[in-house]
Amino acid sequence: MRKGLIAKVVVGIFCCANLVYAAADPFSDVPAKHWAYDAVNKLAKAGIVTGDGDGAFRGDRTMTRYEMAQIVANAMTKSDKADAENKALISKLTNEFADELKSFGKRLDSLEKKQSSIKFDGWFKYRYEHTNYTPSNPANGYTGSKVKTRNEIWLNIQNQFDGKTYFEGSIQNESADGTRYDAATNSWTNGDAEMQVKKAFIGYKAGQTEIAAGRFFPTIGKATLLSTPMMDGARVTFGNEVKTTLYAINFYGADINYQAADVQFNLSKATNMSLAYLGSDNKKIVPGMTIYKSAAIGIESKATPEITISSEYSVNKSDFAKFKSGLSNPYAYFIKAQYKGANPFITGSTGFSVQYRKAVPGFDIMANAAPPAWNSAYAWTNPSGGGSADDLKGFEYGIETTLAHRLMFSAAYCDFKTFDNISKKLTTAQFFYIF
Repeated sequence: MRKGLIAKVVVGIFCCANLVYAAADPFSDVPAKHWAYDAVNKLAKAGIVTGDGDGAFRGDRTMTRYEMAQIVANAMTKSDKADAENKALISKLTNEFADELKSFGKRLDSLEKKQSSIKFDGWFKYRYEHTNYTPSNPANGYTGSKVKTRNEIWLNIQNQFDGKTYFEGSIQNESADGTRYDAATNSWTNGDAEMQVKKAFIGYKAGQTEIAAGRFFPTIGKATLLSTPMMDGARVTFGNEVKTTLYAINFYGADINYQAADVQFNLSKATNMSLAYLGSDNKKIVPGMTIYKSAAIGIESKATPEITISSEYSVNKSDFAKFKSGLSNPYAYFIKAQYKGANPFITGSTGFSVQYRKAVPGFDIMANAAPPAWNSAYAWTNPSGGGSADDLKGFEYGIETTLAHRLMFSAAYCDFKTFDNISKKLTTAQFFYIF
């Protein structure tokens, strides 16, 4: 019974909060000195609840019992992340507002029938970067700028058809100042990047198995091997405690076939492990040479309630990686420590991180790695769409904070070197984001 109620509450929180509020007025106020306010404040500080219906917990006014019940419902969905003390608070709050929670579930039954199954959301990101060198490409006479700015706008679409069949899509428009490198044509161009469909696929769920076909934005492992948009093909996912995802996909515009696999499982409540594979037998990018035959093992663990440690070690035994690096087992790895973090719904929440990365030349020729783990200067290497797990080593120091509801600021200082000449510092760059 409780699981069914929680599911309904989740739908209400994210899909029809405004309509529910319209029906909430009949409920009486919770007195200003009621113990529930202190309890909810403790849960908010622990990051278990993010607020009332519009995502902003307002502790400066009296709330109705219905509004308080909605916050409690939010906490119920995240009780697995709470410690013993906070679980006890959630249980106490659940008992206090049991009648309102039941009423909330009944109202949602009626509201869900009137709601459209199509959901839209999106985000905007602005990036400013400065490097300590002037990027250039002697082969075509390009000389770039030390400063680069970039804008991204994303529109995401979801549609649930019948409880088993669904659609997901993402459309992106991106623009950059000055000239930018076009990896598809190996040239430098001016102007805005065109609007692109980054993701568009139909999926079907049957028990613990899910199949999907279309265009994907796949991420495998912990981000070293693949997190690149515009991959067309098929995907199958199965398993519960050990979740396995297999891809047979083609890189849009480059006619490169990939086979990818991702296995995720928990070693403990605080620790997740992943195994990943990325292969491609295509020899068109580098004539006569394969570019990916990669495997990775990764781990992410909550060392303390406030510190998360993540890392991944990968080997790419493709023809090109061996040729470029001169190694029999070309490798890449990263290790990252994150202290706290910015929550988009909690103004003032802040996080700090430090990360060390190392990747030998030729490991990631297509820049397929995920930007969060392998962030790189756009003026230095391949443009957005992937990170650069290739020919670098060094540290990144980052900070992020929530300036206002859903408005975040991130900054990072990176100090990298190349393997072609370890004694020469290639770039020192600062990255700034607001989104």
